[in-house]
Amino acid sequence: MSYSEHFRRKILAKLEEGYSIRAVAAQFEINKNTIVEWKKRIEIK
Repeated sequence: MSYSEHFRRKILAKLEEGYSIRAVAAQFEINKNTIVEWKKRIEIK
């Protein structure tokens, strides 16, 4: 499944607010590994 840029930014903003990857994944019903990959991409840039 492909997620929009807006959705990815929303997820990453939740992490910035201090929520755990596990909590955000559960809230938005996505795999936590997906979030980890998005986070890695941001950190590399």
